[in-house]
This record gives sequence, structure tokens and C-alpha cells, in this order.
Amino acid sequence: MLQAEQADNALLHGTLKVAVWEARNLPKHRNLQIRRCMPSAMDHCMGGAEQMTCGVRDPHAYVTIEVGPTKRASTIITEHTAAPAWNEQFLILVADAVSEIGFSVKDETWIGAPVVAHMAIPVGKIVKGDVVEGWFDCQVFGPKNRHGQAALKVRLEYIPVERDVNWNRGVAGAGQTGAVPGVYFPLRKGCQLTMYNDTTMEEEHNSYMKMGDELEWRPASCWNDLEAAIKQAKVMIYIVGWSVWDKLHLTRAPDCKMADNPGPTLGELLVKKAEEGVRVCMLVWDDKTSVHLGAQSAGGLMMTHDEETRTFFKGTGVHCKICKRNPETKLSLRARIRTGNFYTHHQKSVILDVPGWEGGPEGYQENGPHKPRRPDFSQAFKAGRFRETVNNYRNQRKAAKHADGQQVQQETLKRRLIAFMGGIDLCDGRYDTPRHALFHTLNTTHAGDFHQACIAGALESKGGPRQPWHDIHCRVEGPVAWDLYHNFMQRWRKQAGDHRRGQTLDMAKAKHNGRLNVPDNALGVTSDSVGDTSTMEFNFKQNPGTWDIQLFRSIDSSSAAGLPSETTGAAKMGLTTEKFRVVDFSIQAAYVHAIRRARRFLYVENQYFLGSSHAWLEDQLTGDCIHTVPIELALKVAAKIRAREPFACYILLPMYSEGAPETGAVQEVIAWQSRTIAMMYKLVADALREVGDSEHVPTDYLLFFCLGNKEAEVPGEYKAPQSPPANSAYERCQKSRRFQIYVHSKMLIADDEYIIIGSANINQRSMGGDRDTELAIGAYQPQQLADSSADGVHIPHSHIHAFRLSVWQEHTNQVSEVYQRPQSLECAREMRRLAEKNWQDYVSPEVKDISSHLMNYPVQVDPDGAVKPLPGHEVFPDFPPAAKVLGSKIGSMPDRLTT
Repeated sequence: MLQAEQADNALLHGTLKVAVWEARNLPKHRNLQIRRCMPSAMDHCMGGAEQMTCGVRDPHAYVTIEVGPTKRASTIITEHTAAPAWNEQFLILVADAVSEIGFSVKDETWIGAPVVAHMAIPVGKIVKGDVVEGWFDCQVFGPKNRHGQAALKVRLEYIPVERDVNWNRGVAGAGQTGAVPGVYFPLRKGCQLTMYNDTTMEEEHNSYMKMGDELEWRPASCWNDLEAAIKQAKVMIYIVGWSVWDKLHLTRAPDCKMADNPGPTLGELLVKKAEEGVRVCMLVWDDKTSVHLGAQSAGGLMMTHDEETRTFFKGTGVHCKICKRNPETKLSLRARIRTGNFYTHHQKSVILDVPGWEGGPEGYQENGPHKPRRPDFSQAFKAGRFRETVNNYRNQRKAAKHADGQQVQQETLKRRLIAFMGGIDLCDGRYDTPRHALFHTLNTTHAGDFHQACIAGALESKGGPRQPWHDIHCRVEGPVAWDLYHNFMQRWRKQAGDHRRGQTLDMAKAKHNGRLNVPDNALGVTSDSVGDTSTMEFNFKQNPGTWDIQLFRSIDSSSAAGLPSETTGAAKMGLTTEKFRVVDFSIQAAYVHAIRRARRFLYVENQYFLGSSHAWLEDQLTGDCIHTVPIELALKVAAKIRAREPFACYILLPMYSEGAPETGAVQEVIAWQSRTIAMMYKLVADALREVGDSEHVPTDYLLFFCLGNKEAEVPGEYKAPQSPPANSAYERCQKSRRFQIYVHSKMLIADDEYIIIGSANINQRSMGGDRDTELAIGAYQPQQLADSSADGVHIPHSHIHAFRLSVWQEHTNQVSEVYQRPQSLECAREMRRLAEKNWQDYVSPEVKDISSHLMNYPVQVDPDGAVKPLPGHEVFPDFPPAAKVLGSKIGSMPDRLTT
């Protein structure tokens, strides 16, 4: 069990239902605030300030709910009153060993929020399922009350996982659907899903798989499909990105330098589509450290090309909005500075139309190009593109006049919406194949697209290794694509500004003239309802290949318009309130729900893996990194061990986070990750000890991996004109000819029947909802689910099953028979054996090609769960002594940046 430091602690693993009704007799609070009349530059930075008042006043009150020492939820802020009413309800996912549930009444001021009253309910009153409700006296902080005892009225109920109908039941157990309950977007039936590993699939990895009599599966190339879809678009292309690079070539000839490819760059392609009359709109995160000075741009700390992107599309028909992560202006000064400077817009999606069906999904028929939209010639002149724009417009007008000499007036018929999403950064360094070359492609596909952010001073002119990039993406079709459109429109209307509202497509007009098959609920994207699409005419018919898909987000009302402002509306839509804002953290809920439902195995790939800090063995309160995904994984494994049921959890991470591993920020991230891993292995080891199992070790059930590559030199390789500094990590990497394959994926697979793909990392930034903005989908095939019988749960031969085997083939260079039974001890030990062999080949001084990429994460796990560095490998290979495998705390930057 989760160990408790105090004897009266109890493990709460399940859901807390909490209601905060009202308070009475709250104390007055001494106050000094300044007026909202700051200069515009300061107001832009901090979001303004408050009205000047002083003396003693009733509190600007809100309530925080604390599970043990960690805050898990908070109400909205009321106006000044000693008897505020909130009437808010919360569902809190818990996995905590605590002694009490606390309620703190705070007074919001422009510089912070002091506690004015507090009370707590011992967990002993709720742990057996009893409902506690009523008025509770509070301890008061501040001036004494003059009118009686301060009190808070609440309701509290605890539902353990064992009483959850979804616990250990799979996707559709106990008669349930696969929907994650109580979230903003509902489950959409009748969809299609295409899954991609990496951006481009080479022929040798394009393995065909047969799954039963009705299904077959073959890997596809994400960026090839994306470029083809962009070229087909006739109505709209909407892009949301953390980084978008206009010079990117999505498709590349295998033996051709990137710049020499015959096709257009992404920027050229989007400008061309805009000149054809396609509505092209982009929301790209604005890195505040990047600078635009006339014709020059400084890249910024994150090198996202945001200023280059802004400059390239200026004066074209592409509507490109570079948007900051702006906070709610009513938040405290500290919260505004933190949100605006620490966090990012990390959502990634491309939403566009493609040829539809004539008479439904049986086939489609296009009716020719539509009339080109007149470009803005004045903007083109200012940008130096006047002659080019005029010539393009003339050519498009000529192309529109055909079909027996008559100008085609009819718009494209019954086109449908699709969307690409996942880890899909449309920028430099992301193009890669399952080979994940280090040196061999520097004079071909990666010439001019050299990315290496983990070695200080790395440049293409100094040679490899490049930073290989492994990622997971997907394409969705059907009703869920309109939910992604809904998300885009909420963000556009919040962030693009009033002057840009007319730049997006008039969807009502598009529906009326038949250009696009538009559901009714797409016309009201600022409403409080996203509507039901279960009967839409563009649903795919139910067949063995049909998908049910649900969209999840991390976002708050400072980044999305149309979220309900009142508390009752927010709760009904699966949202929660926090002071002045409404928060959607449904991605975290989706992960927890999938983990709790799992019956046989879990497979996770993620760029970051840190969280559940309240359960760490040290530094428990670091950065409020309290999301529960890691501890839910560990508790699932521990529960299976106690039940003596076969189960395995496989987790794939980068060897170290992006950045030079000896630097302070990366070391701190690794330190938090090490604490997360140590906490998990301690729980697994405790479970083995409790059942008296001495034949197995924690790594039989919980396995951490990373990826690496090593290449022998081949004739004709790129010869760099410069050399790295002597005795540097750069030089050592060149001599050893090895480097990690950077895992950028954000994916979870449960029992080969349910998959989550998105942009969200497993850290508090991505899971909290109030930090980075994120997107994810959860999907399954309702006719391809795991079934139960007397001899156990059978893994389905679904598309998810085939996709996992394809990904494992990429990592292991084989499709072993035991991979069909990932829950088995044989599979876990085979994966660990192969990964250990690859690690030994990786660290060997012999320079030769490595046989496959999967490697054990370089730590030693003892039978008691203790996590230590591997003897002789306390530092990451080729890096200086400061690049510690277990990381180190630096304390020179806020924890919220690195968690």
C-alpha cells in the first residue's frame, strides 16, 4: 500500500465528490490595493492592477480544496461579503495517503491571497463511503469576528476505485460505453482514425498486417498524407501550432537535399492555397524571447521561428496570428506574470477540407475548382510581392474558366472535414523515418534541416550527430473533426482580436451553398454546447473498422471563448472553476480513466514523465506537480500483483529531456523524473513484498525504456567543413557515433483496445489545464474490443494492436511472437533482455551499427524498489560529469518552469 508518514493517514484511491455551498461570518481583512491605471506597456505585461482601496473590508473570497497538503481545486471569487455563496461541485481524482481534506477560505488581492479561515475533515469520516455534509466551524486568521463563529457549509463523499463501474473492466465493461464521463466534449461515434509513427514511413517498414477476415492494416506516412490533403483543400485550412516553419518541405526525395526537392515549401503551399481562395488561418504560439526587428528576427530560447513565420506570411492571403499565452487580467500579479511568461500554447492540429462523398461515404465526386478570391494587392505591394501576386491571380482566373467555355460558378459539393493532430510540430528537425539516422542523411534529406538541441554549439557546418526524432501522430475524420474545428474557433475568437473575426470562414454560408458538409452545431461555436453528432449524415457506417473518438483538452477561459462563466454551467460541461477562470483538464481525466479501466497491459510513450509529487519519497511539494498519472500507473500494477493477475506496464521516454543534459534546467527535469520513477518502483516492490513474492522483481511488471542509435561510417557520408571543440561532448559524440533517439510522442495504449494520442506531456504543465494548452483524442473500435473468457482476457486484433506491433517493430527491429501477449512475463523479460543487449552495444567503445533501438532506461532498480545509477554509468554517455543520470536540483529557477 501507499506508505503513510502518520498513523492516521489513509489511502484515498478513487474519486472525491465535493460541494462547496456557502460561508458565514468571515472575518474582515486589512487591505491596500492600487488602481487599474498603469501605463499600457506595464498593463500589457501584467494584465493591469486593481482599484485603489485601503483600510478594512470584507474578503474577496474563494475556497481552495486541499487533499492533505496539496491544493486540488478552488471555487470562483465572490464579491466583497462576509457571507459568500459559491454553490460549486467538484469531482477530484485522488490517489493520496492523507489524514484530512482541508478547506481554506482565501481573500484575493492584487499581490496574493492570504488565508482568512480554514477547516478540515478527517478522512476517517469518509473512507468507508459515508457522506459528510453540513456547517463546519473554521479557524480564523486576521481580525476577530464581531458577529459570531466563522463557518463553511460543504458536502464530501469518497468513492473508491473498487466501487467504480469502470475499474478493471476495459472499454465497455459493465455495460458502459468507452466514453470518459464528465468532460466537455462527448464521445463521437462513426469516425475514422489513421495512426502514424514518425513523419515518414519508408518502404522497408511499410509492413502489411492482416487482422482477421475483415480488417487489414498498413502503416502510412503522416507528412505525405498531410501535404496531399493541403493540396486538395478547396474551402479552409486552419492550423494550430507550437511552432510552424514556412521553409519546411513535408515530402522529400530520399537522395535529395531538402532545399533541392521539387515540391513547394509549407509556406509556399499555404500562400498558393490562399491565392486560390482557400481560407487559411493560423494560430502560432508567440515566444516572448524571440524578437522581430525590421527584416531581422532573433530566434528566441525555444527556436520556434514565430517571428520568421509572421514575417513570411505578412502581406499574403494567409491569416497568421502569433499569440501569447495571456493570463486572465483579474488574477493576482504573481499569477499573471507566471502564466504569461512560463507557459505556452502547445496545441497542435491542422483542420482542413478534402473531397467528400456524392450521396454519402460510398464514394465522392468533385465539381471543379471554385472562383479565386481577390487578394489584397496593397499588402502584397508593401511586402514586395505585387507582381507575383497579380500574375498568380490572373492565372487562377484563367484556370477557373473551362467546362465548355463557361466559367465554373458552382462550389465543391459535399466536401468533408478532417484533422491531423498529435505531436505534429510543422518545423525543422521533425522529419524522420524509423531508421532515425544520425549521420547518413546529412547530405540528403536532412541537408538544410539539421536540428541538434541536446549538444551545445551543434551546427550543420560542424557535422552530426543530428537529433533523431520519434513521434506519434494521427488523422481523424467524421464528427470528431468538427470538435477540433470547435476548439480552433474558440481560440481564434479569444486570441485573434475583433479585427480578425471576419477572417475565418463563414460556416453558415458554407453550409447554405453546399461547399462543405456542415453539422448544425458547428454554427454556434461560442455557445455553451457542442451538441450531439450521432445522427449526422456524414458519419461512417458502423463496420469492423469504424471508430468511436473523444476529444480532450488542457485549456482555460483565458485562451478559449465560449466557455460557460457561471459555475453550474461549467460543472455540467465537465469544466471546473478556479478563481476568475474556467478550466478544462480533461486530458488528465482521460489518462486516469484509461489506466483504471485497463485489464492486461499499458504502453506509454511520452517526452516527459514527472508527476504525483505528493507521493514522492522526497521534495513532495515541488512545483505543485500533483497530477496523478504516474501514481495511477503504479497503483494499477500494484493492484494486479496483489490480485495475482498477469499485467505489464511499458513506458518509453527520451534518455534525457531536450537540451544539453549537463545544464541546470535539464538536470532539474531529470531529477523530478527520477523521483517519479523511484516512487513508482517503491509501490510495486511493496506490493510484491506484501504478497510474499520473492520470485519476481519490480522490473517484471514496470519497465522503463529509452531509444538510441549508433552508426558505423559509410562511404559518401557528409564531411563537415568545421570541427567541434576538442574534448567537448560534441567531439565525443562524433567519435562514438552514437546518440539518443529523442522521444517526442504523447501516447497511451491500454489492452490494444484503447489509444490516447495528443500533444500533452506527462507533467503538470500539460495535465493541469491552467498552464500549457494541449489537445488529445481517445479512440477505440467498438467492434474490436478485448473479450473475457474462463482462461482470461484476450487482446483484440484491432488496428490499435497492429499499430502497437508496428511501433514495437520500429523499436526492436522484429515482430516476436511474444509481442502478441504483452501482459505476459515472457514478453516483459524478452523486451528487457533485448533492451539490455542494445544498451551494452550502445555504450561499447566498438563503433558499429546497433541492431535495434530499444534500450533499458539507464538506472538500476533493486528488489526493494530503490532506484540507483548503473555502476560505471552515473553520467549520460559522452557528456561531462554534470550530466547526471538521476539529475540534480539547481534551485535557481521556479519549479513551475520545470514541472
